[in-house]
Amino acid sequence: MVILYSRRAKIQKRVLQMRVEKRTSEILKQKEELQIQSEKLKKAYQEIKVKNIAIEEAFEHLTNSFAKLSDLNREKDGIISIVAHDLRTPLNNIEGLIQLVSMDDNLNDDQKDYIIKIRSVVKHGTELIRDLLDINQAKNQKPELNITTLSIREFLINWEVNFEKSLSAKNQKLILSGDYENMEIQTDPGLISRIFDNLMSNAIKFSQKDTSIYIEFRKENEMVVFKITDEGPGISEEDQKKMFKPFTRLSAQPTDGEPSNGLGLSIIKSLCQQLGGEIKVESVLGQGTSFIITIPMAAEESSVN
Repeated sequence: MVILYSRRAKIQKRVLQMRVEKRTSEILKQKEELQIQSEKLKKAYQEIKVKNIAIEEAFEHLTNSFAKLSDLNREKDGIISIVAHDLRTPLNNIEGLIQLVSMDDNLNDDQKDYIIKIRSVVKHGTELIRDLLDINQAKNQKPELNITTLSIREFLINWEVNFEKSLSAKNQKLILSGDYENMEIQTDPGLISRIFDNLMSNAIKFSQKDTSIYIEFRKENEMVVFKITDEGPGISEEDQKKMFKPFTRLSAQPTDGEPSNGLGLSIIKSLCQQLGGEIKVESVLGQGTSFIITIPMAAEESSVN
């Protein structure tokens, strides 16, 4: 009996030893795995530390670059304003001299033609300066609106006169339609005039001779819509994606050698936004172009976004 108990004790001891050895082996294995994980964590921590240092250096570099770009941008804006204003003086002087020369009744045909060409160059230069100042101002400060009651009928009577010569030179016609006879809106007449001037100039420039330009007026709830359509070459889908960006030259070219500085459409968009409105384009190559301007019937002083 004693011998049996002794055997059982030995067996139990052996089983217990095996269990201890197995558990010890598992613990050692877990310890090794933990050491491996610890090494990986240390390595990852060091990598993160290095990356954080790199990020901090990059951020500092970007901050310094942004400060330098801001300074350069301010300098650029200042230079544009100075140059634009300084260029106005000689152009005004040239215009004054032209007026004096024009008073001479003894000018021959060639001299009169030279005067017309000089006036055209001066006009283009003045318009370019105005456009540059407008773009610069729209980016840097909120323009003040001069809101008043505007009769569309009276506006058109005075506005059309400015384009009689340009239309006649290319034998083009301006056709008005829609309910504009009794239409009155509360807006800034100066901005409306700039919008119409730019759109009309583009329509004339990019349309062939003996074509028509259409302006349609309509009301939509509390908004007024102006749709200006030409019979020009149309605008490609690719050009439509970039056409409202400053200094963008599109594929279509003026049909009679007229100048174009690539600012017109970006200025129109800016002017529309100042009035709390928007501009859209509908065009297919070879089928003309329509610009749709939508602005509130009553603009607000805080229309600019």
